[in-house]
Amino acid sequence: MNSHVRMPAANAIRIAAWSIAGLVLCVPLVAMQFTSEVDWTVFDFIVAAAMLGATGLMAEVLFRRSAGLAYRAGTVFALGAILFTMWANLAVGIAGNEGDPFNLLYFALLAFAVLVAVLVRFRALGLAFISVGAVAGLALLGAVAASRGYAIWPQTIVLMLPWCAAAAFFRYAAPAQTA
Repeated sequence: MNSHVRMPAANAIRIAAWSIAGLVLCVPLVAMQFTSEVDWTVFDFIVAAAMLGATGLMAEVLFRRSAGLAYRAGTVFALGAILFTMWANLAVGIAGNEGDPFNLLYFALLAFAVLVAVLVRFRALGLAFISVGAVAGLALLGAVAASRGYAIWPQTIVLMLPWCAAAAFFRYAAPAQTA
């Protein structure tokens, strides 16, 4: 009798992804032991856990919508862009510092993108257009920020790149999803 059970690759990937999320939460905890530069409160850990958890759960839901690699890659890039933008904005702010009211516009852009994604029922072609819209929205925010004296074009371009990749992957996945 074979006593060990083989784990499907998908389950191994899921376990690895959730483990990495847990390890990401441990980084600031360990850093706090060695430097005063990292000073997280319990609230910071709760917010970070909620963001990582929501991103992971959304990935789980969207991965079940399509087994196609292009759709899944688009999902990873789009969710990664959302998570990175939120994390950076909460940590240090994109324009100015984290307390600058202008940064609320980045949250509004993300909220709008998620709302429209729900409205298009997470279909690949709709997500491709949303990703392009996010790139345009970030470019607009970058231009407005520049007109207000913020020099944030490098940050803006970094925030735009994963949305560009998501758009390309979702566009590639669209014909397979409509067939």
